[in-house]
Amino acid sequence: MGRISGKRPGRRIAARLAGNRLAENRPAENRWWRRWTIPLAVLAALVPMAASEAATPTTLLGAYYGNQGWAMGDVRALEAWQGRRHAVVEMFTDWNGGRKTLDNLFGQQLPNVWANGNVPLVTWEPFTPGSTPADVEVRIARGDYDGYVRTWAQRLSGFLAGADGRHGTTDDRRAYLRLAHEPNGDWYPWGAAMGANRPADYVTMWQRVHGLVTAAGLGPSVLQWVWAANAEDVGGFRAEDFYPGDSYVDWVAVDGYNWGASQSWSSWRSPSDVLGPMTARLRVLTPNKPLAVTEVASTSSTVAGADVTAKGAWISDLFSWLPGHDVGMVVWFDTDKETDWAVFGGSGGDETYRSGRTTYRAYSSYRRAVTGTAMIGSDPANPRLLTDAQFAGS
Repeated sequence: MGRISGKRPGRRIAARLAGNRLAENRPAENRWWRRWTIPLAVLAALVPMAASEAATPTTLLGAYYGNQGWAMGDVRALEAWQGRRHAVVEMFTDWNGGRKTLDNLFGQQLPNVWANGNVPLVTWEPFTPGSTPADVEVRIARGDYDGYVRTWAQRLSGFLAGADGRHGTTDDRRAYLRLAHEPNGDWYPWGAAMGANRPADYVTMWQRVHGLVTAAGLGPSVLQWVWAANAEDVGGFRAEDFYPGDSYVDWVAVDGYNWGASQSWSSWRSPSDVLGPMTARLRVLTPNKPLAVTEVASTSSTVAGADVTAKGAWISDLFSWLPGHDVGMVVWFDTDKETDWAVFGGSGGDETYRSGRTTYRAYSSYRRAVTGTAMIGSDPANPRLLTDAQFAGS
């Protein structure tokens, strides 16, 4: 069907192994005793060291929530409930080059996210106005959209320069850019499974866009490029075939969901089942790039019906799994869509939280998990919200 700016068309859910999400560029209405002095002195030196090492934060905390930057009050409620700021808030935008779309994105949506103390993670989907060509990545690769990309990059540069409009000053901002995600699926036109395209076309597209954006003066200190694969290959092509190369990517990422019994084709799968195989493959593909999970969630749907306790346990298992697999960023998809993905503000939960006149349902296991010592939130005392090392995943 047709789309207003940023709203994606329908596609086959049965093949979908990572969550679809709404990408609208418009407002919504509204994480001792002396005799033992010598051995205990040794212990006293060792125990704090071990505790300190165990407490070293390793994973940037993120969420897809807040209606693309238009509803940051909901994000503030989520952060107040969980007791930690997000390092990252994800949003989606398409390739509509209309003035209103660009003004909204760079003049309101991204500044709204930044003003809330979160680094934007922008998923940039090559859906074009009207009907997106099935070979859109081929057309981007040959330069048909160079004018749009240059304009978009200049507008992004203006946002990243901060209020003074100059780069290299104390009010500079930063962002993550996730271009054309999940190419190894069969639901997006930029993937090779649609439109008789090749993975090589995708690689050429990515490299061309990267070059145009970088030419606008946006280096890795202000903009980190995130290449994201679906957790499973769907459509006959391997994720590795779409990798643009280490010179064009800062982070590699995986998107994965536990669909449980929510679909006729799905079954309950643990976080390790969902994310483990692809994260292992990405480590082989590029061992030195930081690894992110840029979309993840679980349903509560089991064969016995909705089970809040089972979903709560899945959440706890996920956050226990992340540190042992060197995941540098995790983004929960906090929106009920095909099923009840949300952990806050959705249809389910085991507790409620009231903010103003709004009561949110929530999962207590998520709140407990994100306040753990492994998670990194933003630092309001840092004008750039994250340290350089945190931003780069190093």
